[in-house]
Amino acid sequence: MSVEDGYDLPMMTPAGGGQDVLKPKAQWNAQEFEASKWNRKAMHAIMCAMDENQYKLIQNTQIAKAVWDILQVAHEGTEVVKESKLQVLQTQFELLRIGEDECFNDFEIKLMDIVNQSHQLGDPYSDRRVKQKIMRSLPDRFESKVTAIEENSGYMDMKPSEVIGRLLTYESRKAPSTTTPPKKSKGIALKASKDAKEAKHESDEDLALFVKRFNKVMGFKKKKGFGSRGQDLKKKGSFKKF
Repeated sequence: MSVEDGYDLPMMTPAGGGQDVLKPKAQWNAQEFEASKWNRKAMHAIMCAMDENQYKLIQNTQIAKAVWDILQVAHEGTEVVKESKLQVLQTQFELLRIGEDECFNDFEIKLMDIVNQSHQLGDPYSDRRVKQKIMRSLPDRFESKVTAIEENSGYMDMKPSEVIGRLLTYESRKAPSTTTPPKKSKGIALKASKDAKEAKHESDEDLALFVKRFNKVMGFKKKKGFGSRGQDLKKKGSFKKF
């Protein structure tokens, strides 16, 4: 009430006449106390929602209606500025479309931002207009779902949020699964098989080389007389008797 109708501080005319002055609080009547109470409540509610920069605009103002008017101009501008903003928003609303590769959630955010800004500037869009905008802005990949929604017997009573919810669900179900492991291509499989064969071949070659070297060493020892222990003892002669 104090914000809509305004509030005037109680005034009085001095006994000797002259310009009106503020009425002492001790002389206020019940109606003046009641009006002052509502003004204080409105001021408290507004100031609780302000930041430091906004407070600087109204710090010397005691009337809730005056504070509201100052903040309204600061955020919305004058009527001329508001009209200009609304025209820009209307153009954005009409031109907004969802791209072929754009997800529906991004489109929804852009659309609702325009709708909310228009509402704040005093030009709200009806639910019917928002629904029509959504249905007309979808690419071909939503064609089957659009038809299903429009043929629904309760479509006319649907809220935009319900239409948005159904389209988001449809898009999420149509999205490709990210949990399916990628299939290996034929070329990769052949390469892996070839690498395994080459590794086995190299292992066989290493083993053959080791056996060849081992046999060579053993043959060398035999030529040098590194035979059995019994043969070595015979060459040294008989044991000495005590």
